[in-house]
Amino acid sequence: MDFGVALLSVMLFFSIVGKNNNVAAAISMLLLIKLMNLEIINQYISKNGVNLGIIILTMGALSPLALNKVSLSDFINASKSIEGLITIIAGIIVAVLASVGLDTMKVDTNGVVGVLLGTVIGVSFFKGAPIGPMIALGITTIILKIFRL
Repeated sequence: MDFGVALLSVMLFFSIVGKNNNVAAAISMLLLIKLMNLEIINQYISKNGVNLGIIILTMGALSPLALNKVSLSDFINASKSIEGLITIIAGIIVAVLASVGLDTMKVDTNGVVGVLLGTVIGVSFFKGAPIGPMIALGITTIILKIFRL
């Protein structure tokens, strides 16, 4: 058994123990693709999966607009309260951190491995959400640059 299959199997185990169906489903699909030797699909996912995932996440986040569940007054009110301003600032910070993380993800495989392992642990045992790897990698990159590590 190669290392990738072994590591994915361990991550699948933790995802099942931690009752995270989303991560378990993703890992199961990757294992199935790997075990069926469908390398072309694996290469496509490796190359385009993050972008496709971002598109789907963005669609989910924006769907209340398409369903007319958000009004112009909601947008105006968001900028009038301290809570609204904090959420706007947090959104900007997260978007910037995710961008830094995406750039780092393309060149730093060590960072990716650590962040993915941390994400699986965080999701499986601390009730986290598996949408933070790019942000975590962005935070890591910025911290390492600050301390020049």
